[in-house]
Amino acid sequence: MDDALDRAAVVKTAMNRIEDGRLVNDIQTEFFVRGGPEGRYDYLGINYCPFCGRAVSLGLWAAEKKK
Repeated sequence: MDDALDRAAVVKTAMNRIEDGRLVNDIQTEFFVRGGPEGRYDYLGINYCPFCGRAVSLGLWAAEKKK
């Protein structure tokens, strides 16, 4: 995941800070897979756990954040 973040294939940012493309889905997250032509990127939100390194479901992610 670190390589993907370094190469900007995956972006960690707030949804409202994305200015060079469009959001493909409406998942409340700060991790996005970025693709498409430069300047008109598509951002696909993913629920990624930075602690264990796995993709997690939205329900599990919400439950873990409440702990």
